Amino acid sequence: MAERTRVSIVGGGVAGLALAAALDPGRFAVRVLEAEPERAASGGALTIWPAAARALRRLGVGELVARHTHPVDGGTVRDLRTGRALLPSASARLTIVPRPDLLAALEARVPDSVVREQVAVDDPGVLDADLVVGADGVRSRVRELVRGRGGDRSPTPYLALRGFSDRPPAPGTVGEYWGGGRLLGVVPVGGGIYWFTTHRSALGPEPIDPGEALGEVREVFADVAAPAGALLAQAHADRVVATRIWVAPPMTRYVRGRYVVIGDAAHAMTPNLGRGANDAILDAVTLARAIGSRGGLARWQARRLPFTQGARVASGAVMRVALGGLPPGRRG
Repeated sequence: MAERTRVSIVGGGVAGLALAAALDPGRFAVRVLEAEPERAASGGALTIWPAAARALRRLGVGELVARHTHPVDGGTVRDLRTGRALLPSASARLTIVPRPDLLAALEARVPDSVVREQVAVDDPGVLDADLVVGADGVRSRVRELVRGRGGDRSPTPYLALRGFSDRPPAPGTVGEYWGGGRLLGVVPVGGGIYWFTTHRSALGPEPIDPGEALGEVREVFADVAAPAGALLAQAHADRVVATRIWVAPPMTRYVRGRYVVIGDAAHAMTPNLGRGANDAILDAVTLARAIGSRGGLARWQARRLPFTQGARVASGAVMRVALGGLPPGRRG
């Protein structure tokens, strides 16, 4: 019987668990190293586009996908103060899933043979494995071994506030609201709403106090169009998450020797395209097929890197437009 390939996955978030669930336990001896497993119970909602939804079905979590797939008015962009449509709407069937639900579903698909360790990996170079996969997010330490110098995450001037409301969205309110250096999003999830805001803020350092962030957001977004603006008035500090938005540096490779990066470790971007979890899942399931095949990692990198690096650049451009305002010729 052939000896199994030893794979150490640094990070037990969406990318790490998807990879652990996708790897054949008959071919791979897998370890998942996660410093803070309790973080699986926190987080907002994630957008899963059709390609990633199909990948999740192949991993055996089709029930979760079906339960959280809704017809969404996916392209509506409105003026923040008036609610007037700025860009044409486009209907789409998207999976909008709470992050804890997705992680729990992926966790249930991880084979029993996978070894789990609660440990902070400060030096991934010492890990005893044939392949070390950095699924350790925007703060990735594995990225430094792949990219070399300049591998640290980069700050943005943006603060994100995320929360949930148990009330269903009012007709005609789903979408994003742009204007005056601010962005507010309203997304249906379950029977309620997942909402998020972004604006330039000097709050910090992290961790950012949710109550302080909510107070600043209410002041900055005081003139937001009703009824979307009512979400902020009804929000409670103990039900919101406030974070600074960080991004990964530009990458020209995702593979170097026995080190690979996937998900946010490879291409953390501003959230404007809703592709973070989506690309993490696709990175993981395609990498699982590539590992061990002749030239597989090189082909995987050639396929995934241009697309995800392009998305990283495009998402930043959308953020600048959203907070800076649409050019006069694009207004509706």
